[in-house]
Amino acid sequence: MASLTSKELSAIEDQLSGEKLLITKLKAYSQGCSDPQLKQQYEDLACKHQQHYNKLLGFLN
Repeated sequence: MASLTSKELSAIEDQLSGEKLLITKLKAYSQGCSDPQLKQQYEDLACKHQQHYNKLLGFLN
């Protein structure tokens, strides 16, 4: 596998930060939500972004 450039590493770090922020916000929205359908949608989106985060993290390993 080819090494990542500093620009690519920086881009991945930025994406990781964005995904982590989305996960945190979506989990908070889910916890503060009383509508079960909306709560589930927030949880599903948080899970999806957690998968994105994990995949991006895989590029650094």
